[in-house]
Amino acid sequence: MTINGKTKYCLDSSAFIDSWRRYHPPKVFPTLWDGLSELVATGQVIVCKEVEKEIMAGNDELKAWFKLNKKCVVPYDSKQLAIVSEIVNKYPKVSQYHKIRPAHADPFVVALAKVENAIAVTWEGPNGSLVNPQIPDLCKEYKISYVNMVELCEREGWSFNHK
Repeated sequence: MTINGKTKYCLDSSAFIDSWRRYHPPKVFPTLWDGLSELVATGQVIVCKEVEKEIMAGNDELKAWFKLNKKCVVPYDSKQLAIVSEIVNKYPKVSQYHKIRPAHADPFVVALAKVENAIAVTWEGPNGSLVNPQIPDLCKEYKISYVNMVELCEREGWSFNHK
């Protein structure tokens, strides 16, 4: 779970998209986004190609921020794809599209976090479904730690004080 003694995080699309649009917009929390850029630069933040596809399908400034930080995208490898295959074979609904989307990242996020021994970061909560589990459910099954963005900030010792 570390790189050079520091925690490694594998971010889901929701960690970026919901934070940017709902919980931590950069106009209000610019230092959070600066901190994420620093974690990308040190190799502590990684994302799978499917997360990149979901972010790049958007039409806001997150897309521009991500282009500046795409060093975090990790190419697929056979270990990741074996885990993705295992997940979608066991839980076919995890890979089904409920609406037209360019990608469905969940099984890829879990696979990358497992292979890279990283903490998964998502705004999803566990749903306990044996048919269509969320990232936290899959993390429990695959023995992967997971946190949300606030917990990532706490782990990194970040605080956002009003002056």
